[in-house]
Amino acid sequence: MITHNKSIAVFDSGLGSLSVIRGIRSQISKENIIYFADKINFPYGQKSVDELEQIMSDTIRILSSFSPKIIVVASITPSIQLLSKLKSWSTIPILGVSIPLKEASNITKKKHIGILGTNSTIKSRHLDELIRSQVPQDIFVSRFDASQIIEIIEKGIFLKNKELTITTISRALESMKETNVDVLVLSSTHLSFIKSDLSSMFPSIRIVDPTHDAVKEIKFYLRSKNILRKNGQGRIRIIVNGDKDEFQTIIKTMGLPGPVESFQKKFVNLQYVE
Repeated sequence: MITHNKSIAVFDSGLGSLSVIRGIRSQISKENIIYFADKINFPYGQKSVDELEQIMSDTIRILSSFSPKIIVVASITPSIQLLSKLKSWSTIPILGVSIPLKEASNITKKKHIGILGTNSTIKSRHLDELIRSQVPQDIFVSRFDASQIIEIIEKGIFLKNKELTITTISRALESMKETNVDVLVLSSTHLSFIKSDLSSMFPSIRIVDPTHDAVKEIKFYLRSKNILRKNGQGRIRIIVNGDKDEFQTIIKTMGLPGPVESFQKKFVNLQYVE
């Protein structure tokens, strides 16, 4: 098979990948996609580094069996903690999702940015290192735990219970109201789905979404390697290792009709042919 016709494999611990996939389908719509929803291991943000390493190793092995042209880790937690190691494990190029701290630093006027992410991300030494290397010392950084928000997104509750969604967001960001934060960085791909809610609730605060840069990087990489798919309309294959029916119901509501396949261990030893 010609390399440019191979698929892009995208994964996360559930719905987070879908925010990146939406961008791919919008910006490079000819690309075929394999979407692996690793719901059994949701949330990545509560896993130890050792647990996460094992999950990533297993997942990359699974996705490599489909012979994609690239694998996208559509989750910030493993991207900031393990991306270099993941790249060393695989013969297939691997891209991740970064926290857009430089962009946030460039646009803050009050020199105070907020980071909204999983408990694991906001407390990690990897984030400490990123802040030291990417955020000027005269800019203050506050961190906010979005674990409860991410949970109601993954369960699809945000689609049908707006009141609970707003209450959960308010609770997570209660302390932000007492600060001068004027830029809020989303540090989970799940959080892209509530960006409009955040903008409505905090109209004076700029929301910076990591999925935009992630899709730009994917497009740039494919173009630089001359492996952009040139013809046809891209197709998507969706595989989940959790409750297939529940997942299909949620993504259908979000505009992705499926069908959804249940993960089978036999995939690990099969080549996927377009």
